[in-house]
Amino acid sequence: MRLDLCTFAEELTMKMQLTYFYKFLFIFLIFQGSNAQSNEFVIDLSNELVVQSHYIVTKTKEAINIDGKATEKAWENAEQTNDFIDIEGVKTSKFRTYVKMLWDDDFLYVYAFLEEPHIWANLYQRDTIIYFNNDFEVFIDPSGDTKTYGEIELNALNTVWDLFLDEPYRTGGKANFQWNLNELKTAVYIDGTINNSHDIDQSWSVEMAIPLTPYVLLKNPPKTYPIEGEQWRINFSRVQWDHDLANGKYDRKKINNKYLPENNWVWSNQNQINMHAPENWGFLQFTSAINAKDVAFIQDPDNAVKQVAYLLFNKERTRKFAAIYAANKQIPLKVKYETEKWLSANFQKTQMGFEFTVNSPFTGKTYGINESGILKEIKSESIEKPFVFATWAHGSEIFNDSIWTSKLTEYRRLGISEVLVGGSPAFLNELVPMAKDYDIKIHAWMWTLNRPNDTIANKHPEWYAVNRAGKNSLEYRAYVDYYQWLSPFHPEAREYIKNNVRKLAAVEGLASIHLDYVRYVDVILGADLQPKYNLVQDNEMPEYDYGYHPIAREGFKQIFGYDPQELEHPELSTEWRQYRLNAITSLVNELVEIAHESNHKMTAAVFPFPEMSRQMVRQAWNDWHLDAAFPMLYQNFYRESVNWIGFATAQGVRDVDFPIYSGLYSPALQNADDLEKAIRLSKENGASGISIFTADGLSDEQKAVFVKLKDEFN
Repeated sequence: MRLDLCTFAEELTMKMQLTYFYKFLFIFLIFQGSNAQSNEFVIDLSNELVVQSHYIVTKTKEAINIDGKATEKAWENAEQTNDFIDIEGVKTSKFRTYVKMLWDDDFLYVYAFLEEPHIWANLYQRDTIIYFNNDFEVFIDPSGDTKTYGEIELNALNTVWDLFLDEPYRTGGKANFQWNLNELKTAVYIDGTINNSHDIDQSWSVEMAIPLTPYVLLKNPPKTYPIEGEQWRINFSRVQWDHDLANGKYDRKKINNKYLPENNWVWSNQNQINMHAPENWGFLQFTSAINAKDVAFIQDPDNAVKQVAYLLFNKERTRKFAAIYAANKQIPLKVKYETEKWLSANFQKTQMGFEFTVNSPFTGKTYGINESGILKEIKSESIEKPFVFATWAHGSEIFNDSIWTSKLTEYRRLGISEVLVGGSPAFLNELVPMAKDYDIKIHAWMWTLNRPNDTIANKHPEWYAVNRAGKNSLEYRAYVDYYQWLSPFHPEAREYIKNNVRKLAAVEGLASIHLDYVRYVDVILGADLQPKYNLVQDNEMPEYDYGYHPIAREGFKQIFGYDPQELEHPELSTEWRQYRLNAITSLVNELVEIAHESNHKMTAAVFPFPEMSRQMVRQAWNDWHLDAAFPMLYQNFYRESVNWIGFATAQGVRDVDFPIYSGLYSPALQNADDLEKAIRLSKENGASGISIFTADGLSDEQKAVFVKLKDEFN
């Protein structure tokens, strides 16, 4: 939503007054539509659903010269969109705007025509707020899940602002202005004279070559390039200001020293003054054909169902079902989405917020959306699957029958059905069949890159990670003495780790090979841990910033032409950070292949949700091909409340397409009520189970929580 900063306070006051009126009106209408006999509430959304535009983008073999003119023959095969309309879908736009698109293996090409009698712009610096000028904007969500998306804005001077959002602003998304499309090509053609108030202009046109690779990297796994029939979400916006002239110079028009609001004209109707509602963007369908006339658009039979879910989400976010029906935790809904067409849905309050489920009469699928705003299909098998209680446990080189008989007996009493345990292959070969008799699955817990006192690795100092200060992890042990980290860049170190996996893969009957410490040294410690080491880490300190192995620096230099150590602030380089992330990701995915080849699953203990883990330990686990992840949600390390566990669980669940098991820290949940709340929050926010560190130290009160919930949940 565009909101002029100068008028923010005044508009906010007005909106607060209107909010009370609309809330009262909404409550009144809901109660008017309720069915007293069935306790089912009737909601009419038939006037609110948006018919999204769609575009079939054809592939070109012809080279496109980016000059703003679109004169190549390939453009003749590109369909022209409908003329843009007002963002609210009500008024027609004052000046004509339309778009054409093409693509090839490297770029998405966009041509935009903008009719304009007064072409002006005064912003010259890249990544300034371009919509303070008349501009043309592109929004692309390559996964189509309304989560992570990129935005490009451009004015008539060809000044670019490119950024991406990790999620829409409505759910706390943050814009990353440092995200630059380095291969982006843009050009503007002026049919007239820019910034000349003495004549009447005709139009300006924009031509873009938008690189596909950065958008592929924004996709959910698997991060693949477009294939035939694949659909992305896309929309375009034209921001148009009324203007004033002062001494022959253009500027945005003011009345009473306040800027007038801008016009927003769009390709696909947003039905609201808000471009950051990706569920209303249009569909971009890729085809390898050079002409779209014989290519059918692939309709999603559940498109209306999904729109209903988003509309319900937005209503609860702004008008509070939970406040209206405080006495009810669940509310059945009957939703009218077209004339005489209805859907059944359900509203449920949760400890972290709410959840709607909507049933499709077309495919039989059920969709869920909660306060995070991410829509997911709720599969029947996931509903029927039991909620798992697991624990990490310490093993040994030699198996002790009496110790593990006692442990497994107690685990079974507590409802713990999976144990992640370290130990030698010989130890695991004894434990796995014994645990099977207790209906308990065993995961082989393996320390991956951190290898303290590894007698084989110690003989190869060159295998170890190097920090920005040039210190080797074998000699300089950050934070604690047992931090001795191998480098994911050294080929022999990587092969050594692979061999460790191969040894565990020889153990039959494992539930998974479970990776731990598969990351870099903590570049930023949790807030509660920093005082322990007399640190204040308000920046990335060289001695804790790892990944600077000579092999890494040389490989980076071959690609980018410079050594990252030559940068004044290498910690600010997104390319250098991603390069290091990729080394961990490629290693994990190679380990996954080894495990899968021997019919073993691969899981991992990871830091809290992917965005946080990227920053703290350079761990992009949402790019890993795991079978499940166990995020270590130790809230006390970060000075967070128990509620944070629900938030962090939800972030992980929505970022990956494999199961999440919330890792809980028993010393931080000694209060039995806190432990119960943490487990319930994990379940409500989509976790498939929890894993406690560790069940061996639980108090009687904590154990009672496990006994209580195992019966309730399963």
